[in-house]
Amino acid sequence: MKTVFNLLLIYITICFSFKANAQDLTERNKQILEIANKINEYYIFEDVANQLSKKLKSEIENKTFDNLTDAEFAKSLSLYLTKNGNDLHFNVLYRPNQEEEKPINEKELLQKYDAINKQWNYGFEKVTRLDGNIGYIEYTGFPEGNKSAQYILDATMNFVSNTNALIIDLRNNQGGDGKMVELFLSYFFDKKIKLNETYTRYNNTNTKSYTNQKVNGKKYLDKPVYILVNNKTISAAEALAYNLQQNKIATIIGDKTYGAANPVKAFFIGNKYHLFIPISIEKNSVTNTNWEHKGIDSDIKISSEKALIKAQIIALENLSKSNTTTELTINEIKEKVLKLEQQL
Repeated sequence: MKTVFNLLLIYITICFSFKANAQDLTERNKQILEIANKINEYYIFEDVANQLSKKLKSEIENKTFDNLTDAEFAKSLSLYLTKNGNDLHFNVLYRPNQEEEKPINEKELLQKYDAINKQWNYGFEKVTRLDGNIGYIEYTGFPEGNKSAQYILDATMNFVSNTNALIIDLRNNQGGDGKMVELFLSYFFDKKIKLNETYTRYNNTNTKSYTNQKVNGKKYLDKPVYILVNNKTISAAEALAYNLQQNKIATIIGDKTYGAANPVKAFFIGNKYHLFIPISIEKNSVTNTNWEHKGIDSDIKISSEKALIKAQIIALENLSKSNTTTELTINEIKEKVLKLEQQL
């Protein structure tokens, strides 16, 4: 009797598990179809969107994603989309219990993000003055360009305004808000200039981006600027570096950057996932192109771990050559350079 009961229990467990798995697969397939349709509608390049959407739908029959957990599915699909779409901005994040059906209160959402950004000082990790009166800004991310973020930017730029040269450290900065890029760039141009034009396919619109004529702090003009980058310098961080490089304002030092230029839009999928799709293409006003897929080539190529040392050496040598007055004597600058070179 006990044996029969155990067999019955095993049978019920198997049936329940099969039914649960079937439900999970049905849900997974619906998610794949929804993602494929979103890509087809929103992705910036229509031909790629059609091909990628069809290919992704075919993976349902191929059972490519059947035996994965939700977290594994998100990671696997991200790799799948970046590879088959040949676009590094595609991304899928596993975020359970997200409610798409509930109306999003934009004001509350922005307040929530602002509270988070405030804990990180709006991306400004470190601001200091190095030997030779060289300013140094370590910037880790571009928050929404609201008044609070702008206030910290203004304070930062005022702090470095009297320095002889400036190093902006964008290593490991993975981007963020485009408005913050415009605000930051405005400090380095004496007048309003057009930065880029952006085309969005799904609503067939063209927009233009400009610097601001006026800033709240003191502009940083006609002085050497050096930007540190690596392969984790992404998106908005690349935009700041690219615009200053192409306008002959800054020297880029380090490794090639990531190569993600096109703006993205986020979608909630099945209350579990955040899907990011590139929806627009930007064209820089100087080059009439961007750094998508290619990344930004550094003017001075060096291991990113040693980029700060290299930037200090170059800055000090240029200050010495230009006879710029600093708190250091010429001999002290030479000694400082020799010590730094020993660290390379």
